[in-house]
Amino acid sequence: MENNLPNLNNSNIENINIREIIIKYLLKWHWFLISVIICFAFAYFYLKITNEQYQVQSTILIRKDKSTSGLLDMSMLDGLGGGSGSSKEVEDEIQVLSSKTLMASVIKTLAIETEYYAKTRFRYNEIYPLTPLKLITPPMFNDTVKQPVILKLTRKNEGYQIEYKFGKLTEKYKIADLSKEINTPTGVLKFTQILPIKTGEEFKIITYPSRSLTDSYCLSVKISTVNKKSNAINVSTISSCPKKSEVVVNKIIELYNQDAIIDKNLIATSTAAFVQERIKLIGSELLDVELDVENYKKKNKLTDITADADIFLKSASVYDTKLAELETQLNLVGYIEAYVKDNKHQYDLVPANLGIEDKSLLLLIQEYNKALLDRIKVMRTTNEKNPVFTQMEQQLKELRSSIIISISSIKDGLKIAKRDVLGKTSQFTSRINGVPTQERELTEIIRQKEIKSKLYLFLLQKREENALSLASTIPSAKTIDAAYSSLQPIAPKRMMIFVLALMFGFLIPLVYIYLSDMLNNKILSSKELKRMVKVPYLGSIGLKKEADVVVVREGKTTPIVEMFRIIRTNMQFMLAGKEKPVINLAMSFALMKKKVVLVGMDIRSPMLGDYLHLSKERGITMYIADETYTVNDIIIPSNLHPYLDVIPAGPIPPNPAELIMNQRLDDLFLQLRGMYDYIIVDSAPIGLVSDTYLLNRLIDNCIYVARQNYTPREACSLINEIYEHKRIKGMAVVLNGTSESSGYGYGYGYGKGSKNKKAYNKKINLLNKIRK
Repeated sequence: MENNLPNLNNSNIENINIREIIIKYLLKWHWFLISVIICFAFAYFYLKITNEQYQVQSTILIRKDKSTSGLLDMSMLDGLGGGSGSSKEVEDEIQVLSSKTLMASVIKTLAIETEYYAKTRFRYNEIYPLTPLKLITPPMFNDTVKQPVILKLTRKNEGYQIEYKFGKLTEKYKIADLSKEINTPTGVLKFTQILPIKTGEEFKIITYPSRSLTDSYCLSVKISTVNKKSNAINVSTISSCPKKSEVVVNKIIELYNQDAIIDKNLIATSTAAFVQERIKLIGSELLDVELDVENYKKKNKLTDITADADIFLKSASVYDTKLAELETQLNLVGYIEAYVKDNKHQYDLVPANLGIEDKSLLLLIQEYNKALLDRIKVMRTTNEKNPVFTQMEQQLKELRSSIIISISSIKDGLKIAKRDVLGKTSQFTSRINGVPTQERELTEIIRQKEIKSKLYLFLLQKREENALSLASTIPSAKTIDAAYSSLQPIAPKRMMIFVLALMFGFLIPLVYIYLSDMLNNKILSSKELKRMVKVPYLGSIGLKKEADVVVVREGKTTPIVEMFRIIRTNMQFMLAGKEKPVINLAMSFALMKKKVVLVGMDIRSPMLGDYLHLSKERGITMYIADETYTVNDIIIPSNLHPYLDVIPAGPIPPNPAELIMNQRLDDLFLQLRGMYDYIIVDSAPIGLVSDTYLLNRLIDNCIYVARQNYTPREACSLINEIYEHKRIKGMAVVLNGTSESSGYGYGYGYGKGSKNKKAYNKKINLLNKIRK
């Protein structure tokens, strides 16, 4: 027979379009639905087990300290454009607020080393401030323990069950009373019950090492400026227990202000101690002088000063006042000099508000105290090896030296002034010498009394001024907004979680299908096979659900039967096949009332007899090997249809290739052409053995049967090579094992009649004409 049917595959190579990709994914819509449901279930469960997080924040305003001036006025640099937007002072205060020292003080003050959680269904919620029980630990427990100690307490009918966990160590305890001591590897623990605990209630208690808890809080609390041009600072944190976080943030600000007040009062406190010491000393001296006056008058029976000495005394009074003032200044300068030179006061603040009139000395003392306060702040965050600390030490040394030099210069000036006043006083003294000795001696005593009295009153005044300064010290930070928490939780974001779940629900099967396609080297669809081969494509054969290997029978109108009819229509009298599809194809031709013989030529691995339950004792191999066999000896009725006969392969020979090349096989096919309308040959696979190529001399057409999800894509290259080199006559291709059965009904209801069935019959008539 001559192959007169044109190529039925109108387009062997097609470009992959978006519509094909969309359809491929839509066919697996149930994957996406299941994936979305699972992802939503995971999202729902995640929201159930995750604690809601709230943002807690507070805003404070740093007040500028105008009482002291630094060595360098930063405001001048800001005015010239050389300063940063956020002042150095604010940055320094941020460092203090975020220091571990301050946070450790907050934790100790609030006693929050231990956290208490109550279980509610899927998660534990922290309880604060009122807890139903309290854990009592040994002294210094949190300072010595290296890891958190976790206790899970459950109320049972017979008492309490406690699960103890410390690192990898886990132990369980049962106690009847919470007040009973528990001997654990980390020490003796016990509980104090505050509120009644119901049966079945479960609590989790975690007590942390102080250092690790301090580090954790330092990381969670964020300190930042509101903006670059403001002295306002924002203190914020994110927590699942907003009440506790509000207390912590407020306590941070409170202790910060206390610490700042203490720093500011260091000078005033030092001055108060110095003044109080001098008051005691001068008071004692004043008492002694007053007793001298009293005793002198009693001894000499004096009641009043003589009128003759009034003029001289009034004239000398002015110089006596000046002399008293000079003596006071000398004493004060002497006190400061002794204080500065004393090594035990090397790092103490120098009293400044004593009434010293020399402004240059006061300025030096203020600069020295400011530098000393800066050194104290630096000592909190660094050690003595820091270059900044060394620089400050040098600066303090230079300032102390400058103060000593200034004091020496001031003392020299005061002494010169004192000599001048004494000279003037001696003039009046010589005139008073004429006054009785008692009056002169009394005057000397009274003069000493006045000097001591003025100095005593002066010190009392300074003590009150210093006390007023201590009482009026204001905090460094003004609270603009006390700590408050957000009304709604900021995490987890429910809507975002469900949106992500929806995205992953679609993405997971999408990626899986894409990767499966990328990694799979098998033929996945008929369209893919059409694109990859140049051979005419006859059609597809779907997967059957019946146990019967012969799906094409008379009277059956199933989608898979229609597939075989399509292939039969498209075959153009090409007769070849493989295993079950070959059998079904032969049956399809038999249903056309055409005499069909099915020849089993896969003599290496014959399966035709097994499918049709035929004996393997006779067949092709016996006919070729034994010349006594005739054609009628090997032809067996199929029992499937009266127009279908079968010639099985027979016993497996040791030399299959030589048998196929035997002349008796040519004679057999010549006889069969005269006896049957169609001869369908079941041959061995192409490419594995040469049997099919040897049969090319006997056939008119060849159908290559590929299997979906089984035949590798590399086989398409072999098909194209065979087709291009015409090594097989009339080659075409069929895809087996597809899931495209639903597309072959054509809407005509299998015998009910329609336009599609007319088109089908028209195609049959066209093929019959071609055959003739």
